[in-house]
Amino acid sequence: PSPGMALADRVDELTAQRADTTVAQAAEIRRIERDLHDGAQARLVSLGLTLATAEKLMETRPEQARALMREARTGAATSLTELRELVQGINPPVLSDRGLVDAVRALALDSPLLATVEADVRLSLDPPIESAVYFGTAELLTNAVKHARATRARISLTGDGTGLTVEVEDDGRGGAVVRPGGGLAGLRRRLAVFDGTLEVASPAGGPTRARIMVPCASS
Repeated sequence: PSPGMALADRVDELTAQRADTTVAQAAEIRRIERDLHDGAQARLVSLGLTLATAEKLMETRPEQARALMREARTGAATSLTELRELVQGINPPVLSDRGLVDAVRALALDSPLLATVEADVRLSLDPPIESAVYFGTAELLTNAVKHARATRARISLTGDGTGLTVEVEDDGRGGAVVRPGGGLAGLRRRLAVFDGTLEVASPAGGPTRARIMVPCASS
């Protein structure tokens, strides 16, 4: 194609990526609002009512008031846990504090799979790229457990200063397909914002090999 045609194609591609990003951001905002409304906010409202009732019973029924105070303390601890989980779902603290490699290692430790991490890269990447790769890796591990019924997984991270490659291989039953509207298709759209790609090889019977590639320079 001529330079003009190539530029026009690139403009169309970037326009589509911007639209996908806008939709994804709106969906994430709705998820956060829903989690806050149905979780922590509801518990905090209940906590306020419990404390108000305990205050009224403090003089006449001290034992019942103390029981309500214990209940309120449990509710406060649960609300705090939910808020921490919500914040971690937005941006895990380990990702901000220790970088992508250590965050992926923590992800592997928390996974029900017997997961190993191999990394020969210590890039300091832009936060949006790190976040996209981290949550992409998390989604691949979740799929291995939920859909592939895998028991083991191997994660490798490699980079050369101009690009980052993350490979996730599991011993599940295979058959993973990138379907329109599915989770893998959504992951592919999120990576496309950074000119990243997702390749999946998943024959019936397994294993499944997924490769995330993101061109990026070390910051």
